[in-house]
Amino acid sequence: MAMNKKWLAVAMMVPLTLGSTAVMANGKKGGDKGAKECRVQMQGKQAFRGLDLTDAQKTELKTIREEVRASKKANGENKRQQMKAMKDQEQQLVLAANFDEAKAKELASSMVAERTAMKVEQMRTTHRMMNVLTAEQKQKLVEKRAEKAQKCEQKMQKKMEKKMSKQDS
Repeated sequence: MAMNKKWLAVAMMVPLTLGSTAVMANGKKGGDKGAKECRVQMQGKQAFRGLDLTDAQKTELKTIREEVRASKKANGENKRQQMKAMKDQEQQLVLAANFDEAKAKELASSMVAERTAMKVEQMRTTHRMMNVLTAEQKQKLVEKRAEKAQKCEQKMQKKMEKKMSKQDS
């Protein structure tokens, strides 16, 4: 009888946990559009706006983006299956009667390795794109990013002040 109650509790907790995670990831309806703007670093075409790129530079950047897109498309399904398999393994570990710390560490390590590989690839692409720019363009881009970071910092500060004033009320 006690075992049935445990399984019932587990069966109830899993959907609640997964559901609350989805709600938290989604945020409020409509979302805070300004916060997303600050979370996402300047990427893609937007990052290079206002840098007075030559036609040759624009063509080279477009070629790099197309190569990356083709590579992601070719490897995308395999990556999705790999990530799904890792999530399935994670769920099996969590739902198991006994927690296997060795398997959990192994799975966590493989997840970290996969994320690391993705980040390295992103950095490699960014490096290739930066090498297309002149020294002056790179400096201008650094200044644009610093300016954007400062604006975002001010926006977050305002948001925190507003939140604190609501709590005081």
